[in-house]
Amino acid sequence: MEKSRFVVFRWMEHLLVLGMAIMCLLVFWNVVLRYGLRSGIPISVEISRLIFVWIIMLGSVVALREGLHISVDAMINRLSPRLRVVSLWVAHLLMLWCCWLVFQGSLRQTQVNWGNHMSLSGVSVGWMYAAGIVAAVCWALILIFNLYRSARGDHSQLQPNVMPAGESSP
Repeated sequence: MEKSRFVVFRWMEHLLVLGMAIMCLLVFWNVVLRYGLRSGIPISVEISRLIFVWIIMLGSVVALREGLHISVDAMINRLSPRLRVVSLWVAHLLMLWCCWLVFQGSLRQTQVNWGNHMSLSGVSVGWMYAAGIVAAVCWALILIFNLYRSARGDHSQLQPNVMPAGESSP
């Protein structure tokens, strides 16, 4: 199935664009108001920070799905196809372990900070850490899906994206 057919990831991309637009508008208008009128939007810093954290986490999910994460494959490309698949399986299993660690840490921080509120906006600080929970679950699902496809003989998801010579990244 093509990557673009998953509606969830298309919605995530739309949320990323919306979040970037809101964050940019908040910061821009806050700067204009502070320097132009010597006032500002008090909650803009907190809300922008919250949106930024969610953009980073959701953006990393989309990047993992599209295979746009950083991959150093100089050594892997020298391996035989069978060893390449084995090493990429090991890498995916290690990434699943990291997903578990991020999930556990984010869950604990969300629980601890849910009762704490940002001073100006009143939004729970737990929402900041909840982004890690959502991202870790999404990362794990993507990795498990990649491993499932590999177990069925389709190793394309485990191979890093190779850009043809002369092309630049989007």
